[in-house]
Amino acid sequence: MRRSSRASVLAASGLLALLPLMLTGCVGGSGRPEPTEVVTQYLSAIAEGDASTATALDAAAVAAQHEGSTTEEVGDFETLRTDAVLQGAESRIDSVTVEPRAAAVGGDDDVRRVLFTYELDGEETSSSLQVKWDESSSTWKLEQSLTLSMSIDAVQSKVSLEPAPFRIGGVDETMAADAQQAPLLYLVYPGVYRITSDIPKELLVPGTDTVQTVVAAMPGDVFVQFDVTELPSS
Repeated sequence: MRRSSRASVLAASGLLALLPLMLTGCVGGSGRPEPTEVVTQYLSAIAEGDASTATALDAAAVAAQHEGSTTEEVGDFETLRTDAVLQGAESRIDSVTVEPRAAAVGGDDDVRRVLFTYELDGEETSSSLQVKWDESSSTWKLEQSLTLSMSIDAVQSKVSLEPAPFRIGGVDETMAADAQQAPLLYLVYPGVYRITSDIPKELLVPGTDTVQTVVAAMPGDVFVQFDVTELPSS
């Protein structure tokens, strides 16, 4: 009886020793989903032209990134981050790869850095996004977005410029028709965009291309310039 009892105790001890290992099959042993999942979903949405999903995932991150900045005051966060514009791009990101491991930031398991790569216009980009665990919704949330700033200007000189009226692939209507009301910049997702000037041709400097195809690529901003002899609003 004594030998049998001792065997039972040893068996129970072995199970107890294995229990922590069994529980750590999920992230941090907490049953949380992988932090890479939200980044995969986000990048896949941008690659597929699904701006509706992308903007739902990064809305809070975009607002936080620009809170209190000049961009928040003079920028347009929404107009060019739509399904129509993203699907109308000449090309979007593709060949997306998200690294399976997401390192804790500053030793905080609730904040992770997710590494990824993608291709755009034949160039490979490697970058990362920070995500944070949200206890109230039991989900990982983006703390950073993959947006870039794009300005589209009529330029008469270094000190004389204004937002230019333009059209962009996927949308027929003219954007920034009123220079006094138009934003100074737009947020866009990475992609190759076709911008067509709606500036009267007689105001353009001879030889100025009325159509420009620009690559919005990380990192950096995008500047589209149409040279004019006189500003359209003059």
